[in-house]
Amino acid sequence: MVESDIDEALRTLVQQISHIENTKSGFAHAIRHLLPAINLGKFPALASDFLESSLVSTVSPTNLSGLRIAAVDGGLVKKRYQSLDLIMKRAVGVVFSFQAEDSPAVEFYPSPFPNPVIKPIIATLSSNEVDQIASLERLLSELTTTIGIIDEYHTDIVLLDGSLLFHPHDRPSKETLANEKFQEVLALYKQIYNKVSKGKTTLVGVVKDSRSRKFATMLGQVLPHILRKPQSFEKMKDIDYRWLLNILRDCDLLGSFLKAGERSCIFRHSAESNNFMVEKSLSKWTSSIMVTYLKTVSNDLPVRFEVLTRSDEATAVVDKALAAILPLSSLHQEYGMPTPIVEADTRARIGRNEAEMIVDRLMALSGLAYATLERRRSRNPFGG
Repeated sequence: MVESDIDEALRTLVQQISHIENTKSGFAHAIRHLLPAINLGKFPALASDFLESSLVSTVSPTNLSGLRIAAVDGGLVKKRYQSLDLIMKRAVGVVFSFQAEDSPAVEFYPSPFPNPVIKPIIATLSSNEVDQIASLERLLSELTTTIGIIDEYHTDIVLLDGSLLFHPHDRPSKETLANEKFQEVLALYKQIYNKVSKGKTTLVGVVKDSRSRKFATMLGQVLPHILRKPQSFEKMKDIDYRWLLNILRDCDLLGSFLKAGERSCIFRHSAESNNFMVEKSLSKWTSSIMVTYLKTVSNDLPVRFEVLTRSDEATAVVDKALAAILPLSSLHQEYGMPTPIVEADTRARIGRNEAEMIVDRLMALSGLAYATLERRRSRNPFGG
């Protein structure tokens, strides 16, 4: 492709991006004016999934003194060789204990920098199954660490990096080797759900880059009814909102009109689930996972938070948790993730140098040459 072709393609892309951003800006201006007119309680079809009538609510930050807030994250590296696949994993929990006017005391579980756990896969498996096993191994580490945090530290809030439920791609077929790992993961989920439901800990999933469209879909159903009124229609008449709602994810959409410190209405996680995703043994709990999006800082997209709570307590429990999370997420105006999650992520991540040191040690102990293990595509002397 010659340079002029690249420039032409990029100019077209710039025009498309500009059109999206201009439409988002107009939509955001209009929807802010329409917020008082939107009452989700008037839509019976939404009542089972959306728990509040207001589209947007304000979260007030609380004083953190006396609170103990933990976060858990995991790191994962996969290495593929001629005769085996090598998984390196690590999970770290951080516990912030807040006192009046002092910096928080920070503890780590099981330690500040635990060594990675090495899991070899010697069986001949497809790439997809290896990926599933690796993802499940990481979940096992994170969930086991979460249980240790809950038992040892009696925290007020535990933040998990990611959803409170496994991803559909992590659910293997029953006849695969990955299914045994999956059953272990399910058992740990149930153990965690039971522990927090009987104690005083609030369990919160922090989803960094959600691809969900549940909120956008809901707005697409509600707005045509709202815009029947002439004064409402006047606000949106020049905006192709249907097109916009069809191409945006929830984070992008809400990021266009939420202000810092505002959250979306709460809805059930089960509203996004399908029969494939919901494991029967977890159905009791999946209906108790509530979802909201909070814009923690002005120059970052909203963060998706999932909270395990009963529906009749959802607003109170969610707002109490977010009131503590908000001041922990406002330290940088362009990155609105909670500080404990950032710290756990930093310590759990397995860097390239650390992974290479482990592989070098494997070579030294085994006496094997790299050519014996490395796949041909990884050792092409001519590059590529």
